[in-house]
Amino acid sequence: MFCFQCEQTARGTGCTTVGVCGKSASQADLQDRLTGELVALARVEDGHATDSTWKIVLEGLFTTITNVSFSDEAVELQIQKTRAEISRLHPDCAGSLDSCPDHAPLDMNILWEGNEDIRSLKSLLLLGLRGMGAYAYHAYVL
Repeated sequence: MFCFQCEQTARGTGCTTVGVCGKSASQADLQDRLTGELVALARVEDGHATDSTWKIVLEGLFTTITNVSFSDEAVELQIQKTRAEISRLHPDCAGSLDSCPDHAPLDMNILWEGNEDIRSLKSLLLLGLRGMGAYAYHAYVL
């Protein structure tokens, strides 16, 4: 497990066994998978995003914020919704996104590789998007 998703991270370096917040390793992995799926959705150029697309993006970003939900089932459902939206926008990938490498989920481990300044920028952008997603999600619900 590696989790660096909130201000609670152990010693400011990330949690490696269990989240300080109580998040399990499986939940951290699922949230990373969901984030990778959202990146794949953002990469879809064919088709047109609809209100449904934007709702899935907002729900997904909100779901990956610490302490929103530690339900593996809820995150799995959001992953399935995201994959279904990719398939809807890019019908050639229907059934198996693995056969469409341009629309495959991003391996989130690459965020933590390379130059520390680049890693810092990547994590800042990701956490910023999640934060904006939380505000946008709440606005959408209201």
